[in-house]
Amino acid sequence: MHLSIVKDLYDNSILAYSISKYNSNELVYDNLKCIFDDNWDATQKCILHSDQGYQYTTRQYIAYLDNLGVTVSHSIRANCYDNACCENFFSHLKSESLKLNMPIDENDLTKRVKEFILWYNTDRPQGKN
Repeated sequence: MHLSIVKDLYDNSILAYSISKYNSNELVYDNLKCIFDDNWDATQKCILHSDQGYQYTTRQYIAYLDNLGVTVSHSIRANCYDNACCENFFSHLKSESLKLNMPIDENDLTKRVKEFILWYNTDRPQGKN
């Protein structure tokens, strides 16, 4: 299973996430649709940073965000530090939830991820900007 997240660096919250059996464009676009809905104000300043995975470098992805007034930012190739904030979240998810009680199936995994993100966003102690 693949997990795609959008993390707000202002308060470390997970704004959107999607889970899929496949690492596909649809996985990424499901997240974008959650954030950039009909109520999105294109006059807001927004930077969306990602790695250079194929889903994030397509012309379609860049044009979609450009039409919304979103600045696209990509990490430097082969530089893990650019995405440390999201990698940190994935590390916490694994060590504080999934490795403690391994999910028994896809439904259980989806449920655990949802519960962890809710806890992460509301109750987990963490520094915020």
